[in-house]
Amino acid sequence: MQSLFTDTRILDKAAREAYGLSEEVMMENAAAALESSVLQAEAKKIVILCGSGNNGADGYALARRLSSRRAADGEALRPLVIALVPPKSDLCKLQAERAKKCGVECLSTDDMTADAEKNLFSKADLIADCIFGSGFHGNLDEKSARLCRLANESEAVRIACDLPTGLREDGTVAEGAFSATKTVTMGALKCSLYSDEAKDIAGQVVCENLGISRALFEAAAPESDGKVSAFLLEAGDLHLPHRKQQKVNKGSFGHVAVASGEKIGASCLAGQAALHFGAGLVTLVRLGSSFDKTELPQVTPELMTSGDFPANTSALALGMGLGRSDEKIQPYLDWLSEHKEIPCLLDADALYASDLQAFLKARTEKSVLTPHPKEFQALLHNLGLGDYSVADCLNRRPQLIEYFCRTFPQCVLLVKGANPMIGHFDGSEFRLYVNPLGSNALAKAGSGDVLAGLITALLAQGCKSLDAAINGSLAHALASQAFKNDYSLTPLSLIEAVARL
Repeated sequence: MQSLFTDTRILDKAAREAYGLSEEVMMENAAAALESSVLQAEAKKIVILCGSGNNGADGYALARRLSSRRAADGEALRPLVIALVPPKSDLCKLQAERAKKCGVECLSTDDMTADAEKNLFSKADLIADCIFGSGFHGNLDEKSARLCRLANESEAVRIACDLPTGLREDGTVAEGAFSATKTVTMGALKCSLYSDEAKDIAGQVVCENLGISRALFEAAAPESDGKVSAFLLEAGDLHLPHRKQQKVNKGSFGHVAVASGEKIGASCLAGQAALHFGAGLVTLVRLGSSFDKTELPQVTPELMTSGDFPANTSALALGMGLGRSDEKIQPYLDWLSEHKEIPCLLDADALYASDLQAFLKARTEKSVLTPHPKEFQALLHNLGLGDYSVADCLNRRPQLIEYFCRTFPQCVLLVKGANPMIGHFDGSEFRLYVNPLGSNALAKAGSGDVLAGLITALLAQGCKSLDAAINGSLAHALASQAFKNDYSLTPLSLIEAVARL
């Protein structure tokens, strides 16, 4: 996994002081990194959009470096700079002057007609966005939004310098933002690149150094400066529940109980996912009532049914399709309160229980909650943590997850989304984990039930709550990549894809 930072400008300053680097040296390395990505695209007609600050300075430096390059066929590259406004920062002025001395053509938007702008963008092979970088907030001015829109409408490769223009520091996206096919971010990874909104405009994200290794750059600042103890999960972080011993039986790998209520299909999917992810036994449990004969055909032979908890229950999944009435939910919470040693996953309907606050206060350990944003909104309200909009629960997820986790130490919270986020506070340190590996194929009814089953299977096999949430989320995300057609995923096919990881 990789570290994420809220504000790398703090690290820039600390690195210059710690290693004796000048801002100009670091800028030259940023331009070299951009140059490498541009050359990989094998583009000839290159348009570079430059702002007036240091992000614009990176663009002018890129243009200067490209001006001496040739394409694979020997033709000279002729980068064109479009200056949205005149350079303002000292380095931007310096780099603009250097680019002009090297013969780079620089045009001002004030001297271009609308038709000329459209013509330039339509013919470009590559467009580099060097308008705004780190620290952007507010909204885009009309000129920036217009040029970003023209860039987005073109068929050119689009490369953003550090951050796509219009991506705010908090991860929200301004109207008219630049939509990159690739973002070359500098020094260290920024949290804002991994918000749900950023997923549609950041493209492929690569992190390049600024004259020192990334490890030295990240180590330059004190732990408390710029860093939020946030981590980006990678495919290599997945640890599958492979079996190490041979002298075993089905009881060796845990017995998952899945609460089954109004919508039996949800519990069936969770149960199937649990079996495919290593659980030895799975029982659908319906306390206080029996399963109707008309429902039983949905239950595959390998899933058992019961009106009570199996004596050897080792983990419980609660909430999927259960129904939101306290009458349905409370008996399961009461049982868990009496069996604090049994880990549990709470999802969907369970998050609306009126007694949930008292329950979590009594047993925060061995509890994993997996709401989607709307359920997260309801959960925060239900627990007395505040009334927030669904947009808040998306755009302020890191802060709201931390708020929840500090209120309920040891509890693990996984808030679903385009980039699921997992939070945990162990009593001394809060840590946030972001999973960027999922695809839009997961936007399908039942995929959340599969995730619940995967995590509960790991809990039943003895995994710690945080490890179960991380590995279940990674398996869920990586399995979604198996679908060539992003519309074709079904919950059952997703379960089969998990088995092939």
